[in-house]
Amino acid sequence: MDLTSRPLPSQEEMYEAFMHPKDSDDNSFFVAVISSGVFNTSNCLSKKPLRENIEFFSSTKEALDWGYRPCLSCQPMLANTDAPEKYKELIAEIDHDTNFVFQDVDLVKMDIDKKDLKAWFQKHHGISFQAYLRYQRINHLFGNIRVDKHPRIHRAYHIGEIVHGIEEGDSTETIVNKNIIYINRIATPIGPVIVGATDEGICLLEFSDRKILESQLKNIETYFEAVLTPGESEHFTLLAKELDEYFNGKRKTFTVPLAIAGTSFQESVWESLIEIPYGQTRSYKEQSIFLKNPKAIRAIAHANGENRIAILIPCHRIIGSDGKLVGYGGGLWRKQFLLELENPNQISLAF
Repeated sequence: MDLTSRPLPSQEEMYEAFMHPKDSDDNSFFVAVISSGVFNTSNCLSKKPLRENIEFFSSTKEALDWGYRPCLSCQPMLANTDAPEKYKELIAEIDHDTNFVFQDVDLVKMDIDKKDLKAWFQKHHGISFQAYLRYQRINHLFGNIRVDKHPRIHRAYHIGEIVHGIEEGDSTETIVNKNIIYINRIATPIGPVIVGATDEGICLLEFSDRKILESQLKNIETYFEAVLTPGESEHFTLLAKELDEYFNGKRKTFTVPLAIAGTSFQESVWESLIEIPYGQTRSYKEQSIFLKNPKAIRAIAHANGENRIAILIPCHRIIGSDGKLVGYGGGLWRKQFLLELENPNQISLAF
């Protein structure tokens, strides 16, 4: 997989094309409005925001990864596509009701074949239909927050249910008997990550397109008896700094504090991952021997997959006994990237 987005026109060219859509036929990019959390087609005719309030993306997936929701007016998910009329109706319904749950029976009623729908989404957006539903739910809750650009404080949530409103400046004491987990995003060379922090430390670091992200959010909510809210944490500042140093080859260990919560077995597995030195790998079997539990390979592999703090708890350093890349929730292409970053001299691993 190519780790870079396709080339875009210059910022000036895109801005001019967006501001004067009737004079331009350039539809090669998408425009996101920071204040509204919505992304548009390049020729959207809606009211134009100030220049400093917009950013540009090369694909719908990239805009979704950064927490933006599609404009209801210009419908960017349908731009430059050959969408059948029934797909247009489906997408319009989803965009107007992000909490709607589509089951196979609903698609049958609309005379939509789920395999054809999946193929269409993959072709035009690089994601599955179910992934789009997931993006819509998560982005509706947490919006286009980003540590290094435009952090925003919205509301406190249980996943799937608003529990209390919090506006900037309000005291967190307004939420009775609940801890707060702040949620934000950080840019990395292999895609944005969604991060969470308690007062104790980082409790979540997941790629924004990971399939089980919603369940991981529910897990931290349960383990910490907390509500989740977009917002800032001092831990995010240090984390962003150390991630930048790591990806630039200037950091081999992290000092940002972690808040690890799981079963005693899970925690022992995650702690064993931290013990794997930078630039080295272990097999699942070697990890089981390290934990003095050689018969628990499957259970250990499952616990690795449940790791909620990627990179800092380096589950990417676990490979198959045959030396091949296996089992990385963020995608094997990311695992390859991280291992080659940590050890540029190693032979590329097959997957």
